Amino acid sequence: MEQPRSDAFIFFGATGDLATKQTWPALQALVKAGRLAMPIVAIGRKDIGTEAIRAKAKKSLEDTKNFDEAAFAKLSEMLSYVAVDYDDPKTFDGIKKAVGSAKRPLSYVALPPDLFEKVAENLAKAGLAEGGRLVLEKPFGHDAASAKALSEALYKSFPEEAIYRIDHYLGKEQVENIVYFRAANPLFETTWNRDNIESVEITMAETFGVKGRAEFYDKVGAVRDVVQNHLLATVACIAMDLPGERGYSALREARTKLLAQVKKLTTDDLVRGQVKGYRDEKGVADDSTTETFAAARFLVDSPRWQGVPFFIRAGKSLAVTATDAIVRWKGVGHVVLEDAKAPGQNTLRFRLGPDNAIALAANVKTPGEPMVGNASELILRASAAGALKPYERLFGDAIEGDATMYARRDAVEESWRIVDDALKAKTPVYAYDEGSWGPAEAARVAPVCGWANPQK
Repeated sequence: MEQPRSDAFIFFGATGDLATKQTWPALQALVKAGRLAMPIVAIGRKDIGTEAIRAKAKKSLEDTKNFDEAAFAKLSEMLSYVAVDYDDPKTFDGIKKAVGSAKRPLSYVALPPDLFEKVAENLAKAGLAEGGRLVLEKPFGHDAASAKALSEALYKSFPEEAIYRIDHYLGKEQVENIVYFRAANPLFETTWNRDNIESVEITMAETFGVKGRAEFYDKVGAVRDVVQNHLLATVACIAMDLPGERGYSALREARTKLLAQVKKLTTDDLVRGQVKGYRDEKGVADDSTTETFAAARFLVDSPRWQGVPFFIRAGKSLAVTATDAIVRWKGVGHVVLEDAKAPGQNTLRFRLGPDNAIALAANVKTPGEPMVGNASELILRASAAGALKPYERLFGDAIEGDATMYARRDAVEESWRIVDDALKAKTPVYAYDEGSWGPAEAARVAPVCGWANPQK
């Protein structure tokens, strides 16, 4: 059923780092595409005024090389600023006044999670919850119990169908393409099971560290920051049974069902690492055991995937910045091969960032009489121009009432269930060098063939 469009965009956290890197570029892109023509109300604690927020937005766009003079002029006309005190509900009346006659405002909250409940409550008191939508940044909770408690608290002001929990990986074109590729290519989907697949591997590597985020990151760590949300969401897209009907409800249900089948992570299947020098960062405790690297092995308790390991690796200050998801078919030999077996396994690789690609590794005979060959990777698709960036897609979808690429409550709680016990067990943290591929101990939870390091 078609949902009514939002008619105002309320932006909490308009002066933060995320606003600079993601939000302002996304809003300008939506304005340029003609998809955003409504009051945009930026919110902050300090009373800096509308002209100052326009200047901040312009600088953000210039710094990120996204500035478009014509589109920004339109955005500026829609943009205003309201200062609020989160402990004083009456200050939210200024937001109500700024959105004017809007009946279905979308409130995007890019604030620390401990403010989510208070913001929702004050929006409701100001008459901005009924008919509205609440879009929340991650992290949604710190564990399964806190995530559940947060949802229950928010329900006092917004119903579940009005709450949009952001996981920007679900908004990536290439993550969505995993589902499309499976559905559109029965050649692959018919072998997408335990009988043919040996393992699935996902590596999210970043060359940069935590500078500027150290105080936040030290309370979170790699598992909570990217494994519990982004990478388990990617596992769900790879491994879920494709839904039998169209629509966002069916896709969300399929992802949630898959996560419910993932077994709890054990301490034997988790290796945590910390890059040398991390404790020297401002905001990091001198005795911090927060991981900047995590490697884990997951199992899915379903008929399709019984016995197939899913390997996830994520880390800061590694050798390259790249994210690859690799589906690895079982190696086979054949009597016609003079080298007894194929030289390499067949794999399908999805490059999820920073560029996008789909590549198939196949074995090809070398010239000459002997039946021997080489492994060769065929690029099925390179980066496509014009693809929507994640926040463009996510904001545009929320405005239209499309929750397909947002995390549902039960999916969030399932993903916390998977990692909770292992995180609470306080497993060892191993040191590793900046620019490496993490601690050597990560080999303990690696695929049989070893970790596949993404190339630039």
